[in-house]
Amino acid sequence: MRQKVVWFVLGVLVGSLFVVSAYPAGNDVQYAAPAVQKIPGEDYTTLLIYTPNGLPLNVENVQKAAQEFVLKSAPNAKWHAYALPELPKDAVLTGYGIKVTGDGRVDVLILAAGKGTPVQGTKIKNEMEEWGKKRPEFQEDIPLGEKIGVPEEWSVKTVNNGNVKIYTGESSPYWHNFGRLELRYDDPPYGKLYARFYIWGLWNDGNPTEERFLCTTDENGRGTYRVTPGIAIGGNYGKYFTNDIKITHDWGIDPALHGRLGIMKPAGTINRYETLTISIGPVSYPLAIGGYKVYGDAIDPQAVWDFDIPYNEDASHHTIEFMPSSEGIVKESVLHDGSWHDVTRIKLWAKFRSVHWYTIFKHESWTALDWYLRVG
Repeated sequence: MRQKVVWFVLGVLVGSLFVVSAYPAGNDVQYAAPAVQKIPGEDYTTLLIYTPNGLPLNVENVQKAAQEFVLKSAPNAKWHAYALPELPKDAVLTGYGIKVTGDGRVDVLILAAGKGTPVQGTKIKNEMEEWGKKRPEFQEDIPLGEKIGVPEEWSVKTVNNGNVKIYTGESSPYWHNFGRLELRYDDPPYGKLYARFYIWGLWNDGNPTEERFLCTTDENGRGTYRVTPGIAIGGNYGKYFTNDIKITHDWGIDPALHGRLGIMKPAGTINRYETLTISIGPVSYPLAIGGYKVYGDAIDPQAVWDFDIPYNEDASHHTIEFMPSSEGIVKESVLHDGSWHDVTRIKLWAKFRSVHWYTIFKHESWTALDWYLRVG
C-alpha cells in the first residue's frame, strides 16, 4: 500500500505554532516558517520538519509540535516520549523527524549544524525524506527470566505521606525498548559529531518507588558515538584533528525526579587497543578501543567518559567511535504525575585543533539530546 503524504506548510500542523520570526538586525540567526510533512504508515506515523529555504528551526516551536504530535499519534498509550536537541549558541537546528507507533515507541532524527555553516535546503529535505521512508526498527521487549514481588498468600503494606498501598502477587519484570534516538551535527571546517543510542525502561519490576532506564547501544552494536575531524573529511573542511572528546549521560536534569546514576559501563581506565565485552540490562556487545585511553567516571547523577587522545597522532586524524551505556533511576511518584519530564541528557563534546605556521587554532564543538517522558 502506498503511503499517503500529508503536507502542512507555514505551520498549519498544530494551529499556528510555526510563525515567521527573526532576530533583530545585527543577530546572525533568522527563523522562518518550516515545511512540515506528516506521513501515515501502517502502524506508525512520521513527522518531518525542516525549512525549505535553509533557515534554521526554532527549537521551542519544534518542541511544542513534537509534544502534540506524540500525544495525537498514540492517544491510547500510557507512556509518551520524544527527544529534543540541546545546542550551543553557535549551532542551529536544521531538521527534525520523529516516528511514533500506537503504543508510544519513537524513532527520532535530529540534524544540526554550526551557525556559520551554509545550509542547503534541498539537501536537508532529501535527507529527512529518505529517513522518513524507512520503517522504524525497535528492539523486542526482553524479559529478565525471573519472577519478583510478593509470594502467594503474602502481602506487603507501604505508607507514603499517609497513603497506604497493599501489594500482593508476583510479576515478571522485563526491559521495554522505548526506541532509537539519532543526532547528526555538522560543524565545518572542524569536524562532525554523531550519536545514536537506544532508551529502555524496566517494567513490572515490583518497585513502587523507582523507575529504571537504560541508555545503551543495541545487542548488534549499532548504537554509537562518533567524532570525525575535518582533516579526515576533506572538501570544505579544514586540517583540524581531534584533540579531546567527552561523552556525558546526565540523569539529573529534572531535579524533581531525584535522578541518580545506576550502573555505567565501561568504568575506570580503558587502555589503548583494549577490547571489552559490555553487558548491561538486556544487551551485550563488544567494545574496542583504538589508539587512545578512555576514563569512565561515575559522577552521580552523571556518567562521564573522558578521552586521552595522543596529540596530533594517527588516532586524532581519523574517526573515533565509542559505545558506552548507563542506567538511570528516578522517583516513580513524580514521573507518574501526568506531566512531561526531562529524564536524561546525552552530550557529545569534542575539541579540535589545527596547526598552521606555528600557530595553534582551537575549536570546541558539542551537541546534546534531551529525552522527555510523560506517563498517563
